[in-house]
Amino acid sequence: MELAGRDMEIEAFDVLRDRAVAGRPAQSIVLYGLRGVGKTVLLNELADRAIADGWITARIEADLSGERTPFRNQVAQSLNTALRHAQGRGVRSGRLRRALSTFKAFSLTASPDGSLAVGIELDPEGGRGDTGSLPADLTDLAIDLADAAIDLDAGVALFIDEMQHLSLDELAAVCQACHEASQRNLRFFVVGAGLPNLPGLLAEAKSYSERLFTYLLIDRLDPDAARAALTRPADDEGVEWADDAAAVVLDAARGYPYFIQQYGQTTWNAAAGSPITAVDAAEGVRGGRVLLDRGFFRARWERATKSERDYLAAMALDGDGPSATGEVASRLGRKITALGPTRAKLIAKGLVYSPDHGWIAFSVPGMADFIRRELEQS
Repeated sequence: MELAGRDMEIEAFDVLRDRAVAGRPAQSIVLYGLRGVGKTVLLNELADRAIADGWITARIEADLSGERTPFRNQVAQSLNTALRHAQGRGVRSGRLRRALSTFKAFSLTASPDGSLAVGIELDPEGGRGDTGSLPADLTDLAIDLADAAIDLDAGVALFIDEMQHLSLDELAAVCQACHEASQRNLRFFVVGAGLPNLPGLLAEAKSYSERLFTYLLIDRLDPDAARAALTRPADDEGVEWADDAAAVVLDAARGYPYFIQQYGQTTWNAAAGSPITAVDAAEGVRGGRVLLDRGFFRARWERATKSERDYLAAMALDGDGPSATGEVASRLGRKITALGPTRAKLIAKGLVYSPDHGWIAFSVPGMADFIRRELEQS
């Protein structure tokens, strides 16, 4: 996927790494926005840049599945590969050995069978990372890894996607680790991505969280960036987009990178040659919308229960919203307080979020139109 229109966010992370290695203070980063704006693609790009610079990194995706992997296990599993690579760089400092020992203690607490510490042939560090308390153990690990990173001329970064799905205790542990590392001016950072409610959840987890992170709103692409995201991949293949064809796709996608990618792909498949025409684009948008309805939207719709779908349908009358919670309750013939649990479950599932007190909005752009199409067909 073409990563267009995100130069500011990439530069912010480049500055973070430069400042960290130079020994100057820097804040961790939180990327937040609706579904479909390209947060995951951007997060992966930032992680790739850190890896290219030799940083110790872990990539984690929080989830809501019934078989959810504990956060501690995810951290240990992802860090294992990075630390084995660090071992192979020929550095034999005491700080690296201490960090590896702390990591082993941290991982054994997560999985006593040693499966998360494969290749770390050191005894665990007693009293470091092994208390069973995630805030204390993650902080120990962050401090010792950041110390070791000095000898690697690098830093440490945890990249956490869908960060809003972490529990408040897990978010508090992340904040505490960032806070302790920042107090000591150590090279440990978190780069998180999540829905618009993520900043509020972090504030709920730790009141001082606003001092720890640079919050970057990831929104729709501006017209020039959206056009670049659509046409550059074709340019690379020697294929041109007619101006009216590009306009058809960009109008349907409304600046959302995920939709640009989907409509661009189905238009490419529908096109007979170069240049891509408006007829091709119209067919591509039609086919793309079918695929989005079957996948992107339906996967979220089916996650909701019958009562939750009724709530979503009442919201859909306001389009992409936001909707006043009182008005939604009125449409359903219920009291606001009676609908509180339904609303809370929808927020927990990542289907909606509260942009302000008394308001609710879809976390997925275009969801209201999908619901209307779905209800018309039923």
